[in-house]
Amino acid sequence: MYKSRFESMGVYLPEKIVTTRELIDRMEAKPHFDLETLTGISARRWRSDEEDSYTLASEAVLRALEKSSYVAQDIDVIISCSITRFKGGLSYYMEPALSKYIKDNLGFRESAMNFDMTNACAGMLTGVYILNNMIKSGLVKNGLVVSGECITPISETALKEIREPVDAQFASLTVGDSGSALIMDRALEANDGIDFIEFMTLAEFAELCFGMPSTEHSGVAMYTDAIAIHREVIKRLPKLFEYLIKKYNVNATDYDYIIPHQTSARAISTAFNMCSPHFDGIPEILMSLDKYGNTSSTSHFVVLEDHLSGKKMKEHARVLFVSLASGIAIGFISAKLGKLEVNYGYYN
Repeated sequence: MYKSRFESMGVYLPEKIVTTRELIDRMEAKPHFDLETLTGISARRWRSDEEDSYTLASEAVLRALEKSSYVAQDIDVIISCSITRFKGGLSYYMEPALSKYIKDNLGFRESAMNFDMTNACAGMLTGVYILNNMIKSGLVKNGLVVSGECITPISETALKEIREPVDAQFASLTVGDSGSALIMDRALEANDGIDFIEFMTLAEFAELCFGMPSTEHSGVAMYTDAIAIHREVIKRLPKLFEYLIKKYNVNATDYDYIIPHQTSARAISTAFNMCSPHFDGIPEILMSLDKYGNTSSTSHFVVLEDHLSGKKMKEHARVLFVSLASGIAIGFISAKLGKLEVNYGYYN
């Protein structure tokens, strides 16, 4: 059985920056709380009129290929994992799949497999889980996991519809647009590759967050009981860390960093402080919330790229990626970053 690794990565962020203060100033009903202080989000990137899920994903793919030892024709499978599937503006595509457009328009070979899958904000990590199994089994030698999240239309809907100081659409004001792409292949060295992946779904809490057409306007909306989601995740996370320790014989000293899904700085801090006694402490938690907000399914790799490109990480790092997504989908990916670090100039 083979072991897989992260071979290269590309992230694309739109140029336009919108601050939290700008959003709050546009609201008729101001919140009772300071959204920026509560979440830690000062700004987020916002698509231009020419950008959508497909273009954001495509830009990220091109950047991943620039850093890769592969060309598009070498790739065996393309997996698109975004929540949003906008193409040609805000036209929502279910079929043909966005992965098909990426395959056809960016130079991938016709015989390459492609498919789309969605798992809320756990989408890209779930795509990694699927591709990891495909590579380990020998079904493919390599593949591409990609997501283009044109997610700020839910913010635009929220700005029109929030009328109360406490509203189910407040979480929609935390999101930002982005594209992220990851090429994976077989690991060649011991200091590289994915150690293990664990995913679980607490489906009884699925109705705490709905992504759907707005009940009032023509746009898309997200209705979330954010307090309840955080409460249920925080309640269970310590036990899940205890489970990881026993199953894989790991603890905090085995990791240099944790990259959680980027929701709220306060919620993340509370959750991992509660896990600390079970994990013998907590490694450094990496966040880019202040600059980019919650970029939904791309968030882990937006954070990773931000820290790698800024030379903010140790060499030979081992990272625990933690999914805390609506659904509720909780997942863990343990990985060493060998080849990615080489791509970002850490060592030869």
